[in-house]
Amino acid sequence: MNEYEIAVIGGGPIGCFVAEQLARQGRQVVVFEEHPTIGEPMHCAGLISQRVLGIIRCPQDEVVQNRIYGAIIHSPAGDLLTIGDDKGHAVVINRQKFDRYIAHNAQKAGTTLLLRHKLVTLTKQLPTLTLKVQHEDQQLLFRCNLLIGADGAHSRVRATVGFPTPGELLPGISAELSDATLDPKYVHIYIGNKIAPGFFAWVIPTNTQGTSARIGLCIGKQHARSLNHYFTTLRAEPLLRGTTVTKRFGGTIPLGPLKKTTDERIMLVGDAAAQVKPTSGGGLYPGLRCATHCSNTAEELFRNQCFDEESVQHYHTSWTSDIGRELALGMRFRAVFSHLTDHQFDKYLKKLNKQKTLDIINAYGDIDYPSRLVLPLLKTSPALLGLAPTLLKRKTQ
Repeated sequence: MNEYEIAVIGGGPIGCFVAEQLARQGRQVVVFEEHPTIGEPMHCAGLISQRVLGIIRCPQDEVVQNRIYGAIIHSPAGDLLTIGDDKGHAVVINRQKFDRYIAHNAQKAGTTLLLRHKLVTLTKQLPTLTLKVQHEDQQLLFRCNLLIGADGAHSRVRATVGFPTPGELLPGISAELSDATLDPKYVHIYIGNKIAPGFFAWVIPTNTQGTSARIGLCIGKQHARSLNHYFTTLRAEPLLRGTTVTKRFGGTIPLGPLKKTTDERIMLVGDAAAQVKPTSGGGLYPGLRCATHCSNTAEELFRNQCFDEESVQHYHTSWTSDIGRELALGMRFRAVFSHLTDHQFDKYLKKLNKQKTLDIINAYGDIDYPSRLVLPLLKTSPALLGLAPTLLKRKTQ
C-alpha cells in the first residue's frame, strides 16, 4: 500500500498547479496522469490573457507563440465586425510547453508524478481513502488523506463520488494548420448555425508571420449535423483556402459550474468542476484561480487535521465567492447566445458595428471578465436592451 497525504487525479495544468502549491508547503503529494506524456493529447485553443502567465510565474519566452490585438467576427451573412486596438489583449501559447512547465515545477517542489496511471475505483475507509489505480497490466493500491479530482470534463472522480454533472458538455474539434496567410494580430470568430450551432468557431494565428494557425469549433445541443460536417464547413472558408492540416485533435468543454464541488476528504477543481468561462470555453484562468483556493483549503485542513464535509466545503465557498458570479453571468449570456437565430446574429452585429460602440468594447472588453462589458455596452447601445432582461435578471433558483 503506497501512502500519500494528498492524491491528485489528473496531470493537466490545474492538477499540477494544485500539487505544486501543496508540495511547497511540505505535503506529500502524488499526481496520477492516465496518459504517457504531459500535454498530450491537447484539448485547448491556447489563447489566454497575461493574467494566466502571472499566476504560474511563467516567463513569456518559455511558452508564448504570438500576441493578439483584436478579433474579426464573421456574421452568418458574411459581414465583419472588427474589434481591437494597439494594446495586446491576449497571447497564444504552446500548450504542451505550458503544461510541461507547470508539471516540472510541481516535481521540483517535491510532487510524485506518475504517468500511465488511471483511477479505477475509490473507496472511503475512513480516516483515509483507498484508490485502485491501473498501471499498464497491473492494479496498484494507494492510500491518501485527501483526494483532489482534476481529471477533466469527463471526470471519473466526479462520477464515482456522485457529484452533479455540468449543465452542458460541448463536443469540439480542432486542428493545427500550416501555409496560412493571416494577419497575425487578429483572431477570427465565426458565429451562426451553418458553421457552429450553439457556440462558435475560431481561427487563431500561432506565429508572428501568420503562416500557422490553430482552428476549431464547438457545437451545442441544437446541432443538426455531425461535428465533422461543421469542421469541413469551417475549412472551406475563403480565409483557410490553401492551408494544410498538420494535426487534428478534439475535446469536450464543460459549461455550468457545479453546485457542489466538495465531499468529505474530496474536492473537484478545473474542468472536473466545470470551472470554465461559458462565453469562450476557456478554462485555464478560472481553473488556476480555483486551484489556489483548493490548495489553500487543503493546507488549512491539514493544519487543523479536520477533513469532514463541513470543513472541506470551505473550498467551494471560497472559489464561488471569487468567480462564481462571473461564471453565473456567463451562463446567462450563453442562454441568450445559444438561442439566437442567424437573422438575429446579423442584426445585433450590425448594431454593434458603430465606432462609439467599438470604442466601448475596446475599453471594457476582457476575455477573463466579459461581464465588465455588459453595462457600458447597454448604456452606449440601447438597441441591445432587448437582451438585457435575460442577462441581468436575478436567479430564482
